[in-house]
Amino acid sequence: MHIRTLAPLSLLLAALAGSAVAGNVVEGTYDMTTEAMGVKVRSTTVELTPEYIREGDNKLAIAEWVHRDGYVTARDGKGNTLLHARVEDGGDTLIQQIEGIGTATFTRID
Repeated sequence: MHIRTLAPLSLLLAALAGSAVAGNVVEGTYDMTTEAMGVKVRSTTVELTPEYIREGDNKLAIAEWVHRDGYVTARDGKGNTLLHARVEDGGDTLIQQIEGIGTATFTRID
């Protein structure tokens, strides 16, 4: 009887722990490289935090980070996707496919 009442709590705690860890996976500063038509160009430095994405002088507010199936998605307050990338190397590399352009690779520098 006690096992049945603890099981839902254990699942909830495991889910929360996973969310907490996943939320910290991508936090940091990254070099962003863009590849289009076979040409790679180092674009800029990007800072990712739980509250915002900063690229140069641009700072985008984040309302929600979603971590699912090996991908991370950042959304603004209106639900628009600002970043949707595959997480690799434990969060040290993020790969984003940009429709009609190519691939953006984010490589952690801190």
